[in-house]
Amino acid sequence: MKKFALIGLAGFVAKKHVNCIKKVNGNLVAALDFNDNVGFIDSHFPKCKFFINENKFFVFLKNNSIDYVVVCSPSHLHFKHIVKSLKSNSNVIVEKPPVLKVIDYKRIQKAEIKYKKRCYCIFQLRLDEKLKKLKKSISLKNKVNDVEIIYYTYRGDWYYKSWKNRSSLSGGLLVNIAIHFFDILFWIFGNVNKFKITKKNNSEVKGIIKLQKASVKWTVSIKNINNENKNIKNRFLRIMKVNKRVINFNKFDNLHLANYKEIMKRNFHISNFETVIKFLAKLK
Repeated sequence: MKKFALIGLAGFVAKKHVNCIKKVNGNLVAALDFNDNVGFIDSHFPKCKFFINENKFFVFLKNNSIDYVVVCSPSHLHFKHIVKSLKSNSNVIVEKPPVLKVIDYKRIQKAEIKYKKRCYCIFQLRLDEKLKKLKKSISLKNKVNDVEIIYYTYRGDWYYKSWKNRSSLSGGLLVNIAIHFFDILFWIFGNVNKFKITKKNNSEVKGIIKLQKASVKWTVSIKNINNENKNIKNRFLRIMKVNKRVINFNKFDNLHLANYKEIMKRNFHISNFETVIKFLAKLK
């Protein structure tokens, strides 16, 4: 049974990771968060040790054999937590974005070599069956595809007052929210030839990107797609149009778990996402 520790247990995405750890027959033995609102953990791993002091948490890691440390802390803390976990003789699983700076990505690679451990990433959209089929079909064609991405994912007033709305902490909308679709664009259609942002504010960004096999018009927004009546059912609109064919992003079948299963096979190493890390670091 693999032993796990988790940083950022009180955060929104941590529950997905706790469920994945359970389903891959892992054991969450320790967790860290400055917020102690983490009672949900008792129904999953009742013996999990909980720390609100970071130094004590890492002392625990050094004194115990932990296979994976899962990093779900705010984005600007990822680099520090990844390196300290590698140094503590643990592999790492990190939420997106892995890091905000290219120099930090390079430093992680050096830390992996130094401490002989590995850093893996959550980029679950690569595991969606619709997108895997699309990638396969695109690879067989030698033409430039017409692509449009419309990505509305509503956030309320809390977002504008949280760390996620501060570019220095989250990377901004492009890094914090749009990173997944940029990753699959590069993965499916190849490297960037030209990029232009046509609109940018704290709630919406639009642009055009030319790739090896696609010309892409994209919109990413945290506005309510139905501003007139605030219909909660319509607060998401996440689609990709490829040569007028519509691919819906709204629903996925437990892709975090699929991502974990790949990581257990030593796939999804941070180096697989070098293109999107370097690209978005320039735009932060």
